[in-house]
Amino acid sequence: MAEYDLSQIKVLVAEDYAPMRKLLGQILFELNVADFQMVTSGKEAIDFLEEYHADLILVDNIMEPIDGTELTRLVRAGKTPADRNIPIIMVSGETSKDLIINARDAGVNEFLAKPISTRMVYQRFLNIIENPRSFVQTDEFYGPDRRRRQMRFPGLDRRRQGYAYPGPAASAAGAST
Repeated sequence: MAEYDLSQIKVLVAEDYAPMRKLLGQILFELNVADFQMVTSGKEAIDFLEEYHADLILVDNIMEPIDGTELTRLVRAGKTPADRNIPIIMVSGETSKDLIINARDAGVNEFLAKPISTRMVYQRFLNIIENPRSFVQTDEFYGPDRRRRQMRFPGLDRRRQGYAYPGPAASAAGAST
């Protein structure tokens, strides 16, 4: 199934539910990922990242004491040993709009709804490899650009060109000519 050789990537799986950890391990094995490690919480993931330099993190959302969304926020804020730019795929059985928006706003690269399959996991890997999104930094956010595609704006791009506000002074000047 795999078009890419994934044997050289290192994946950290943070999942508290043992059967799901086992399934994710089987999927990674099937995708020929030779080096993957499993932890049972966001806290354990942070500790594990001290020694394990993962190339990608697969994270469940609902874990204690640190859930997947909070782990993602901590990674993106530079408060963990992981590279802030590491791809993060959230895997969750909860697929409410609020949860997905919170995960996106925390900085996940991809979201994967349970139940999962090898093909679905591979597709998220492909999205990260073939369609990498640039990272954005603002006062309140650091993470992958939320826009999936570039859109052309049909008007004047005021970010690159100055914009003169047509206030009262401009109106008065226009009236005298």
